[in-house]
Amino acid sequence: MQLLPQPRNNKKLTLKVESDAHEHLAPYSEIESKIDNHADITSNVKHVSYPKIRVADSMEDSIMPAIIGLSNAENFPALGRRERRNKRSSDSPSEERVAIFIDGANLFYAAMHLNLEIDYTKLLRCLVKQRQLLRAYFYTPVDNSNEKQQGFLLWMRRNGYRVFTKDLVYLPDGSKKANMDVEITVDMLTLARYCDTLILLSGDGDLAYAVNAVAYQGVQVEVVSLSSMTSESLIDVADSYVDLEQLREEIQK
Repeated sequence: MQLLPQPRNNKKLTLKVESDAHEHLAPYSEIESKIDNHADITSNVKHVSYPKIRVADSMEDSIMPAIIGLSNAENFPALGRRERRNKRSSDSPSEERVAIFIDGANLFYAAMHLNLEIDYTKLLRCLVKQRQLLRAYFYTPVDNSNEKQQGFLLWMRRNGYRVFTKDLVYLPDGSKKANMDVEITVDMLTLARYCDTLILLSGDGDLAYAVNAVAYQGVQVEVVSLSSMTSESLIDVADSYVDLEQLREEIQK
């Protein structure tokens, strides 16, 4: 039987392999050592409890008195008693500028309902009172073949009114229509910057948005119309409302 020769450097080879393994594992040993040290440090840290800041309560304590202070009658005036925001420094009513806007068709039907014949000279005097009249606009649909109406409008132009007309449109069902809400709205918004008070003779709810826009420019808005023919939305946004029937004695012929 022949024996194989034994390797002479077996011990040295084993030592070299162990040495190489130790070199590769050295970084991981350092990491484990650092982790163990960190665990020891954190275990010695005392937990500190900080007082809770009641942010919501402190804000509520500071805000609520201000809200309560706002809830008085001076900051929330009653409807129809809105304070004038661009009031001129005028101590006399005669310095207050007034502009009048008359929805002719609406006023005509209101007067017809009351069986009232209006004196338009008295109407101006009644509406203006002791104030300064800036403009008085009269808007109406017209029938060019109606000579009586043409004569009336000529008289209005020569007696203090600016007259704006629109031709009647004949609809397929035989009715006639001429809506002048756009003209009234544009003129109201244009003239609002030059006057203190606007007086609107109409009960048309379609004008409520325009009235509200004028009011937020700081101009007082007075609405005059027959109560049974006046939209609630228009009354709600006006600073004051007068029933046309209450003026009967002052404006009739």
